[in-house]
Amino acid sequence: MEYLIQTLHNLSSITMQISLEHGITLELIQKHHAPSIFKMVNENRAHLSQWLPFVDQMQTLDFAEKFVTGSMDRNKAGIEFAFVIYVNNSLIGRIGVYKIDNQNKIGEIGYWIIKSEQGKGIITNCCEEIIRFCFETIKLNRIEIKCGTDNLKSKKIPERLNFKFEGIIRNGEFMHDKFIDLNLYSLLHSEWKKL
Repeated sequence: MEYLIQTLHNLSSITMQISLEHGITLELIQKHHAPSIFKMVNENRAHLSQWLPFVDQMQTLDFAEKFVTGSMDRNKAGIEFAFVIYVNNSLIGRIGVYKIDNQNKIGEIGYWIIKSEQGKGIITNCCEEIIRFCFETIKLNRIEIKCGTDNLKSKKIPERLNFKFEGIIRNGEFMHDKFIDLNLYSLLHSEWKKL
């Protein structure tokens, strides 16, 4: 896997691109991604809104731009690394490590992909690389994945990647005017090294 990290004129700005197999590229989120993110969300609203609370709020390009700017600020602060996913130069989703607790070396992986690209192993491949990034580059000790207990497709990702199921977070997320339960999965650096 190839990591390309360039420090720009402003030393707090980092451009990062990770090239995977099968034409997949992860690129650290930047301002120019906002229109494409808005377009993806708008065209996949019914598909994405079932499990992603932000989708209903993203009704304008202005919101998408603020959404991206917030991600970029958290990237610079080192409390998140949010990437967009390209396949053969087409933007098809987003993945990252979020809610980074630097004191305790914990991060949470989150991901989404447009409907037409589901079922091709793209998210699994991207997660494998984000896991490597978490453990080797930013030196986390524990990675978590949380997903709705009824989100069958999302649950398969941590199960496929040898995460341990730790239990259910009751009323763990507020979505569509109600609380839903979340499955909690985790992977430790020591476990990953043995795989």
